[in-house]
Amino acid sequence: MRDPPLATAAETLLDWNDDFVAYDLYFWKSTTGEASEVCDRLADEDVQGVDPSPDTLLFRAEVLRRWPDLADHISPWAPDLGWRQPWGREDLGAYFVSLTFPHDCASQTLTDVVTLAHEHSLVVYDPQHV
Repeated sequence: MRDPPLATAAETLLDWNDDFVAYDLYFWKSTTGEASEVCDRLADEDVQGVDPSPDTLLFRAEVLRRWPDLADHISPWAPDLGWRQPWGREDLGAYFVSLTFPHDCASQTLTDVVTLAHEHSLVVYDPQHV
């Protein structure tokens, strides 16, 4: 597998501009296959080739604890989202996290989320830069 386009906090912020309505990032621990193909499958909740990890669950829990407003922008759905209407499978939280950052999201939040992912040794995949 070739290295995926890894979004560092600095690279992501350089690309954060007025052209985006929202900005998507995907996070996972390890996988087999091309990152862009894996990301396409994850968008359809197909986790084939993606390894589940407690680090992914810990990252997700910390994101929701620190930035509860991102609960409306996180995938996959899981019971930790509380009252929100469930959609899709409920058993995918250990495989990946997808966040859609709204345009009005503070750039510092984006930087901090990417830093947190790196602290959990997760791959940060930016599908906007394939």
